[in-house]
Amino acid sequence: MDFTLISDCLEKAVKLSPEKEALVYGDRRINYQEFWDNAQNMAKALLDLGIKKGDRIAVLMPNCPEYLYTYMASSMVGSVMVGINPAYKGPEIAYIINNSLPKALIMIDQHRDINYQKLIREYIFPGVIPHIVINNTQRSKKFIIRKSMSFGQLISRENTTDSEMLQERKKILSAEDAALVIYTSGTTGKPKGAVLTHKNILTSIGVEVREWEFSSQDRLLLHLHMSHIGGAAELSVAGLMGMSTLIIMDHFNPVDALHLVEKEKITFLGQVPAMFSMMFNVTDFDSYNLSSIRACAVAGAPTPVEIMEKMYSIGQGIVFTGYGLAETAGLVTYTAKEDPPETVINTVGKPAPEFQIKIVDDERNALPAGETGEVAIKGDSVLSEYYELPEETEKAIDDEGWFYTGDIGLSTEDGYLQLKGRKKDMIITGGYTVFPQEIEDKLMKHPRIQLAAVCGVPDPILGETGRAYIVPKEGNTFKQKEIIAYLEQYLAEFKIPKQFIFRESLPLTTTGAVEKRVLQEEIANEG
Repeated sequence: MDFTLISDCLEKAVKLSPEKEALVYGDRRINYQEFWDNAQNMAKALLDLGIKKGDRIAVLMPNCPEYLYTYMASSMVGSVMVGINPAYKGPEIAYIINNSLPKALIMIDQHRDINYQKLIREYIFPGVIPHIVINNTQRSKKFIIRKSMSFGQLISRENTTDSEMLQERKKILSAEDAALVIYTSGTTGKPKGAVLTHKNILTSIGVEVREWEFSSQDRLLLHLHMSHIGGAAELSVAGLMGMSTLIIMDHFNPVDALHLVEKEKITFLGQVPAMFSMMFNVTDFDSYNLSSIRACAVAGAPTPVEIMEKMYSIGQGIVFTGYGLAETAGLVTYTAKEDPPETVINTVGKPAPEFQIKIVDDERNALPAGETGEVAIKGDSVLSEYYELPEETEKAIDDEGWFYTGDIGLSTEDGYLQLKGRKKDMIITGGYTVFPQEIEDKLMKHPRIQLAAVCGVPDPILGETGRAYIVPKEGNTFKQKEIIAYLEQYLAEFKIPKQFIFRESLPLTTTGAVEKRVLQEEIANEG
């Protein structure tokens, strides 16, 4: 069947293999029929709640089956899912909710010692969200958020909506409809919501499934969070499209991941470089049986050569890499199975036939092979817009549909893309993109800080991490732990710099801005 909506992938799988194992989460094993039934029940419940086409549904949960039920149900009714990273702090969550104005929030009550009910009650003004549904993992008899309801009860109750009404809703939906908003850190200090349509995601993941040869024999580890394009498309949708089995992790831990690879016989391991690095640094790494892995894939950040070389020792010794962004719904370039290791190590592959790439100068004129410039991408996977940010959309996408990535690279004579750096001021740490201005804005609001600047520095595990340069106001001194405690109130842990340097002054441009080029040269000279 041709796919129009993301949920069509699940519908095809249940028609062909209803009894096949679809999801594994701890002791829970869920086949495709059960997955479909729960997603359908959730879709009917959303219609009962009055969710209309185009309404946003925010999801604040770790990876779990309930997240995937919600994702598929949202697709079925034509709403737009907004994933929120559970690592985010109250102000970050509040910004996304106040920006997207969801009609429903599907959330977990508690996870890893964080009480999300308290967090939401503290940071979200009552009435902003009409419906709050809580996945009641603690089996609390009473929720502390007024007028909230239980996820389990919602999908198990008798709905006034029947299957025919759900089919009627599907008739008004199209592949061009928005399906997902991925919030990426913004250069202005505020996250930007990349709006992806069903067509964007299905185009991108259809290519991925073909290039990496996913099938019903594959077992994939779903450990990148669903608020990240890696979790929301490259792993989850790819698994459904290939009718594979998804082994779900609610948070990444390298030892737990290795145990799952061995126990569940993972066949394809796709993750960011930091995850491979952490796995390889597990003391008894060599004792794990990873022979089930037919191939590894790495993307999302520059991969150190030693990590790539170690990847070749896993399973059958096949390694893929590629390049893409949240704004392109996943990868647009791929290396091939037959590419030699030096090609996989030194490039991010060639653009798939469905996509075009060009390298441009500062005036956006195309450059010939071998010359370095900004990477631009065109194809059906390019985002439709940044949510409620028309000026940002206009800056990023031209009239011909080219998306300008802010990444710097060159195209080789034989068509491979080599990445050289970033035009944008940003840090990629453990696969997450962090924009320094977001951190700098918080630091500059501290009453005892005069000036602050954040730069990226190399990190052996995360690839890159942040370093904050801070000038205290006269007569003030700081301890590092004091600054960290301050930032922890506002920012997710992965955004907080690992290094802090306190100085009496910082280099300034003639306009009074911090001259980061000088700081970056200083970091480069540290070796």
